[in-house]
Amino acid sequence: MRSGLLILAIITGYILLRGWPEQWHTILRIFVAASLLVVAFFFWGHCDRPTSTLAKSARKPRAFDYLSISLAVLLLECFFLLFLSVVPEKSERFAISIDEILRSSSNYEKGKSRIESQGMNEGSNGEDGSLVTSNWLFSGPGRRSLNKNKKVRPSNRPEVYLFPSTPNDARILLDRERFLRNFTLATYREESWLPLSLIPKTLLAKNKAINFEINSNRPKISYEISHQVKRGGPTLAITIPNLISIKQPSLRETSPDTFRLSPNTIRDKEYRYEATSIPFDFNDTLKIIPGTPPAPEYMELPDNPKLQGKIKTLAATFGAPTRESLLSLRRYLHENYRYSLDPAMPSEAEPIDSFLFETKTGYCTHFATATVLLARAMGIPARIAFGWSGGRYFSAPNLFVFRAREAHAWAEIYLKDRGWVIFETTPAVREEGSPSLAGINEISPYPANFGDDEVIPKQDTTPLLKASFWIGSTLFILLIGALIIKRSPIPASEHNLVSEVLPNSPNYLSAFRRASQAHGNPMPSGRTLRAHLESIAAPDFATDLLQYHYAVLYGDQPRNRLIEKKLLHQLRKWEKEAT
Repeated sequence: MRSGLLILAIITGYILLRGWPEQWHTILRIFVAASLLVVAFFFWGHCDRPTSTLAKSARKPRAFDYLSISLAVLLLECFFLLFLSVVPEKSERFAISIDEILRSSSNYEKGKSRIESQGMNEGSNGEDGSLVTSNWLFSGPGRRSLNKNKKVRPSNRPEVYLFPSTPNDARILLDRERFLRNFTLATYREESWLPLSLIPKTLLAKNKAINFEINSNRPKISYEISHQVKRGGPTLAITIPNLISIKQPSLRETSPDTFRLSPNTIRDKEYRYEATSIPFDFNDTLKIIPGTPPAPEYMELPDNPKLQGKIKTLAATFGAPTRESLLSLRRYLHENYRYSLDPAMPSEAEPIDSFLFETKTGYCTHFATATVLLARAMGIPARIAFGWSGGRYFSAPNLFVFRAREAHAWAEIYLKDRGWVIFETTPAVREEGSPSLAGINEISPYPANFGDDEVIPKQDTTPLLKASFWIGSTLFILLIGALIIKRSPIPASEHNLVSEVLPNSPNYLSAFRRASQAHGNPMPSGRTLRAHLESIAAPDFATDLLQYHYAVLYGDQPRNRLIEKKLLHQLRKWEKEAT
């Protein structure tokens, strides 16, 4: 019973510390969890004396015993050091290999079922995972819920480095707003964005590069991308939209314009690869002609009929799908909505409904979601994209640095003969990061550690592992030797043979000795129960006590808790009579 309550308390404490219920303050959840565990451990450790016979050590521990225990503990510590130094990396590689095998054998239906049930696609481990390094906006290419009322606090940690190949490439990027795309999502359902169901396909390199067909006469730029390897799973490619080529042996396209990189075997913490793109967005277009949707999901509106009607009504005010109407949409969002990292929406409200028609306050994900749904209501295929925008340029190393606070979401519309085009409607002045230039004397964070807020130098653990191995081997040999050493026989006199080698007396016998002593008749060591009862004024239950004692001690009768409990009660009552 006590163990069951303890397990229940541990499970409840775990659920509380994981953040449920959400409406409780964090300190309150921690206090309740700690209180439950303290109470549970108190009741678990509070019990009556055991009724079973416990064996007693034949002698006191010696220095040799303590030495053996110390050697065993040191050996165990060496084993754990070796285990924690070697096993995690190999286990991670094994898990990635198994993941590759399982994913390569999946078919469309399994992928679709997994996406719908988990809100995930390949290359992601959920809303609580990490993509490259964790940032405030997104954590993977799967389900992305719209934040309602939690204030976010962007980090300043560097996440992506972009190296233009030439000074001219750098000038092109400096003259326009910069976007780095990581993944796209297509379906808005149940207050969340989900990826488009797609049969994953592998793209193989030809002449060391994977090429894409892009119809455009605009200038292209070449660049090199560097970012951190995702721990414990696949990492997605990060590129400037309108990708022409990327130098990778292979890519796994898990959803439109979402590419999973091959496992990194060259660098232990960094991906670095070359790519070529054509920077292009809505500001570069002169005429808007909606294209045929690549998939019906790009025209879907929320399932809620009331919300769907409100979106269509608002979209109708902008008119037909032209460049002017989209400019009116962008101007409407800029003039009537406020950018804030603290949306402060009612918890029971639908977030996009609240953003569009009530609070009119939110950040990039809310602006992009509203833009996508309004564009669809106007008859233009649209989707949402996640990545980074802005970046800080360092002229000396010719480098753009994108930090975690510059994680961004934007809308993309599908146009005839243009494909997907960035349509940015989030206000230009935003808190999570804007394009900037580094000072002349400012030092770039590359090639320092990716994390400004966590610099963990990598150390060579080979000497430590070797030392642990040899120390552990020596301790193991000493421990085995200690166990096989022949001990000298333990001298035992007739006096200590019973008192030290045999088990302790049962509880009822100890109670009889105390009660007998309270009556002024202490029971000498070595005297049997029968002999002592014959030498004193025995109580009324002496016959029952004697019969049970000899039946258990010399017969085959098992111990009976109820009988012993009754005898203990009678003995305590007899002891009280003496006082």
